[in-house]
Amino acid sequence: MRSLLKAVITVIMVVPFIAGCSSQKSVSDTKSGPIKIGVVTTLTGERALTGQYSRNGVLMAVGEINGQGGINGRKIEIMFEDDGGNDSGAVNAYNKLTNSGADVIIGPIYSTMDLAMSPSIKKAEIPTLVIGSSNEIAKQKNPWMFQSRTPDAISAVALAKFAATKLKFKKPAILHDSDNFASGAAEVAKKTLEGLKVPPVLIESYNTGDKDFTPLLAKIKASGADGILAWAQQVEAGLIMKQKKSLDLKIPLIGSNSYVTKIAIDLAKENAEGVYSVADYVPTNPASRTQEFAKNYKAKYNLESEFNSAMNYDALYLAAEAVKKAGSTDKNAVRQAFGTIKDFVGVSTIFSFDENNIGGTAVSIVQVKNGAPQIIEMVKGR
Repeated sequence: MRSLLKAVITVIMVVPFIAGCSSQKSVSDTKSGPIKIGVVTTLTGERALTGQYSRNGVLMAVGEINGQGGINGRKIEIMFEDDGGNDSGAVNAYNKLTNSGADVIIGPIYSTMDLAMSPSIKKAEIPTLVIGSSNEIAKQKNPWMFQSRTPDAISAVALAKFAATKLKFKKPAILHDSDNFASGAAEVAKKTLEGLKVPPVLIESYNTGDKDFTPLLAKIKASGADGILAWAQQVEAGLIMKQKKSLDLKIPLIGSNSYVTKIAIDLAKENAEGVYSVADYVPTNPASRTQEFAKNYKAKYNLESEFNSAMNYDALYLAAEAVKKAGSTDKNAVRQAFGTIKDFVGVSTIFSFDENNIGGTAVSIVQVKNGAPQIIEMVKGR
């Protein structure tokens, strides 16, 4: 009995000591060892190509940073988790990264996935940079979630104004995905058009993953619309451009960023010619930082750079900048450091995080000419 009592007392005394040592190690680890950055992206399924391009951008940035000595002398260690191209998969992937000891996490380009992850982000209290553009992301008021991409509050207004004032649409039609990103952007555009006295004559929507858009395009043709404002994901955008051409629907189309991505243009081929878009990144942007990235990306992968790779490349550099400013991987310090990033020159835009945790500040209006998107004008949102 005495032996048992002695053993219990010993355990009681040792456990706090071990816990204290563990805590002390945790604090010291925030300033030493590799910096673990997790990335949620699509590596399987129909959207896997977006994930491959995203992975390319991340690995290129990591190679550059580690090649220059890392961050504060510490190398970056990357962990990828597959979201499978859907919201529940994104949540599962995020939770896996939190359990793997990620110091910072980069989320998907898809707003619906980012929004689905938001409760997990808040619970995990890990600084997380997401790349969706939905206005709803900032409305979550999640102190741990930062939005790198220029939001639809800027891009959708820019698209609608260009359609009305430069393309001179008088009877516009709106065609959009029914997901959160596209529905929200379409609503912003609708209100903007109404304010410009050119309300839409028709608004049509479809579901993500749909393949046949000819009935909707036929309705637009029958409506007498003189132009289309469109929001889509990348595969759907490519199919819409192809089917619009097959219906001999000759009115102009100005679409969301997806319409001028490499994935959409490769799918639509010559049918993408002449299409307008509001874009986050195009490789023809003459900015020196963009041209350097485009050149290095092509040299490394023997591919033209594109939206997914550029946005993830910027996201990795932003995460690195936050850790550098924080001086450690202490999660609260990194979270606070994100908010201090101002006038950071990326390959897609200039990033300045505001009180709503939004970093992107501008977009471009572009048109596909000779198979490549060319910048017409830049639109600065703030």
